[in-house]
Amino acid sequence: MTLLDRKKTNKSLEQCLIVLVSFICALLIGSVLLLLEKENPIEIYRTLFIQPLTSTSGIIKVLAKTTPLILAGLAVSLSFKCNVFNIGVEGQLYAGGMAAAVLGYYMPGLPSWLHILVCIVGAAAVGAFFAWIPAVLKVKLNVHEVISTIMLNYEISSLISWIVVSYFRYDGPTARTPNVAESARLFQFKSPELLNAGILIALVLCVVLQFVFKRTPLGWRIDSAGKNLTAARYAGIDSNRLILLTMCLSGAVAAMVGVERVLGAYGYMELNFSPGYGWDGITIAIIAANQPFGVLLMSLLLGLMSYGGTLINVTSGVPIEWIEVLNALIFIFVVMGKAILALRREKGNCGKRSMKKV
Repeated sequence: MTLLDRKKTNKSLEQCLIVLVSFICALLIGSVLLLLEKENPIEIYRTLFIQPLTSTSGIIKVLAKTTPLILAGLAVSLSFKCNVFNIGVEGQLYAGGMAAAVLGYYMPGLPSWLHILVCIVGAAAVGAFFAWIPAVLKVKLNVHEVISTIMLNYEISSLISWIVVSYFRYDGPTARTPNVAESARLFQFKSPELLNAGILIALVLCVVLQFVFKRTPLGWRIDSAGKNLTAARYAGIDSNRLILLTMCLSGAVAAMVGVERVLGAYGYMELNFSPGYGWDGITIAIIAANQPFGVLLMSLLLGLMSYGGTLINVTSGVPIEWIEVLNALIFIFVVMGKAILALRREKGNCGKRSMKKV
């Protein structure tokens, strides 16, 4: 093992240790909160983490909740890996869902494989377009992408609401689009559960992005730009082009969340169908250090906690908001741990430079 490989391994182990310690600390504080509510922490944690996995139905529900989280986490990690902050995943997934709903409804008669492919490509193009806009503003006008992507979330949401309510609404009490054609539906593993072939898309994207980041020149450029954009420019990397490409790819992956929900889970697009997948994706990407397989593991954990939280809410007096507090505590401790580790490294580097001068 080379020195570089050893450093990468040590860094990965440090990241895993930070997440593990953060998880334990969050559980301890969660236990205190449960005791204050006169609940048994052991019983609550058993219901949260173990009971969902004791039945096939529970596992299916966990995987159904996990699928959009994986896709959202991958979308965010793609941009964060390049040190570009795509906070517009929530809007881009709605745009992708709308494109999938329109293409799924207005193109009946196609073979199923072709119809689904058209919907996926069309949704990816729309998601990429709405990510391209803030990327161009950043590259050409130096507008910070955090501001532009947040603003676009509201613009996209309002635009889609207007289209659905005024021009593309299903004849019923719910503000949603008509059902997509049967040829556009993704395979469902067990009806009426929401688990569908979208989870296969998510897993394939995990493997592909892991390969791209680790084994391709594009992955090396993205990683280099993420670590030091100025140094990457001096190394001959076209940073502007890389920012545009990375943001477009991030938007395309974000659109897959909408595709999975519209073509797979529901068969139509309902307004406000996302409970905040785009924001959850930010949490997942940061905790997973923008690593695709880390995103997969964190999404599984949050999916498990999401379904387990529903069980807790039914079987005990613990409110569902307690799960959100637990998620927030994990995130806070991870960020604190990474900040402390970064400070230690900085002090260590300063000490080494001082020794060299002596």
